[in-house]
Amino acid sequence: MNWTRVRWALLAGAAAAAILLSGLPATPQFSRCPEIGRLPGIVLGMVVATTILHTLVTSVQADLVHSNRLGIWCAKSSSRRLTLIAVGALITAATLFLDILLWAWVYRHVGAIHGLEASLYFSGITFTTVGYGDITLAKCWQLLSVGEAVNGVLMAGWSTAQLIFLVQRMMVMGQGPEATQER
Repeated sequence: MNWTRVRWALLAGAAAAAILLSGLPATPQFSRCPEIGRLPGIVLGMVVATTILHTLVTSVQADLVHSNRLGIWCAKSSSRRLTLIAVGALITAATLFLDILLWAWVYRHVGAIHGLEASLYFSGITFTTVGYGDITLAKCWQLLSVGEAVNGVLMAGWSTAQLIFLVQRMMVMGQGPEATQER
C-alpha cells in the first residue's frame, strides 16, 4: 500500500471535515437550539475528523518503527528504544489532546458552552468519560456530549493499541536487526 497517497487522501478528508464543521453557523446564545437532525451530523463529522487524525498519526508511527534505519539505531541501546517509546507516547497524548481541543471548539462554535476554559474543561471530562457533572449542557445540546464520550472511548482504545504495538516493536528491535527482519 502506498502510504503517501493514503496520507494525502486522509489530509483531504480532514480538510473537508474542517470545512464542513466551520461552515456550521455559530449560535452565540444558549437559547438557540439546533434541529435534532443536525446533532448527529456534527457528531459524525467529529468522529470522521478524529479518525482521520488518528489514522495519520498511526501511519506515521507505523512507518517509523518499520524503518530499517531506525531498527539499526534502536538495536544499539535500550535507552534509544525507551526514548522512542516516550516520544510515541507523547505524540499519542498530543493527538488525544487535539481531539479534546477540536470538541471544545465545536462546543464554543455552536454556542453550547461559552468561554474557552469552560469548553476545554467540559470537553476533557466528557472525552475521557469522567463526567463530573459540574458543567452541563442545555438539554438540546446533550447528544453532542454523548457523541464525544463514545468518540473518546474509541480513540482511547485506538491509542492504547497503538502504544502496545510500539512497545512490542521496540522489544523486537532490542533483539537485533535479524529479529526485526523476521517479523
